[in-house]
Amino acid sequence: MTHPGPTLAGFSGSWSVDPAQIALLAIAAGLYCLGVRRCRRRWPVWRAASFLTGLTVLGVALLSGIDRYADELLSVHMVQHLLLLLVAPALLLWGAPVRLALAASAHRTRSVLATVLSSRTMRLVSSPPVGFAVFALAVLATHLTGLFELALKDETVHALEHAAYFWAGITFLAPLIAADPLPRSPSAIARFSWLMGAMAAMAIPGALLTFSTSVRYPFYLAPARALGRSALSDQHLAGAIMWVGGGIVMFALALTLAMGAMLAEERRQLRRDLHAHPGESTPTSTGALGA
Repeated sequence: MTHPGPTLAGFSGSWSVDPAQIALLAIAAGLYCLGVRRCRRRWPVWRAASFLTGLTVLGVALLSGIDRYADELLSVHMVQHLLLLLVAPALLLWGAPVRLALAASAHRTRSVLATVLSSRTMRLVSSPPVGFAVFALAVLATHLTGLFELALKDETVHALEHAAYFWAGITFLAPLIAADPLPRSPSAIARFSWLMGAMAAMAIPGALLTFSTSVRYPFYLAPARALGRSALSDQHLAGAIMWVGGGIVMFALALTLAMGAMLAEERRQLRRDLHAHPGESTPTSTGALGA
């Protein structure tokens, strides 16, 4: 006997109550808002909005109907993984929580944070090659081995898998977004190259799932049958979500970073011009327009 599959009402109305996860999200939001309040300078509203939106995305991925239906359809599971691996980490990092902590903390705390940020360990962890290796390993090891099927059957492994995706996304994207004062900040071209490499890493399992002629994760056979759906067709959809959807997110990130780099270069050039010619008016002044 079949039962209704996922619906918009099911996604939005099927929230689970996990005290630990809710507490962690609430604590993160509270600490960030406290930092904004104590910041010694005006903190950008868009950064605060980005961080809080990232926490919201985490809550949606882990507590909404997405988490419930992820055990029934692989396609929904892939949406959840994209939120944990790319969307939530990017939004949280654009919130620049470390920069906020430095701006809102007392001198002693700032000294400790500065020491940690300049340490050899942080230089290693925040390097793009390490971030890419962690990201690619998390994506390929879970989807191309038996770990994915094991995670579906074991709650502890499943939780560890989600944590691995999230922290892999943070480790990979932190030096590329570079909103926080990390030891290394790659060039715009290098950032684009690393994002394209990560897109390729996601395309491998995505293509495998899309073009496979057999169900790769037997766990989904029974749930799909109960929904009156084909587990293989849903697997193909899941592969497309990972391959095409992941590529769209990566391209959007690359485009955003490129635009940010262009604006930053324009600001640097303007400062150089003002420093070189302090007595001259800016190009937007009346005198300049009339010249």
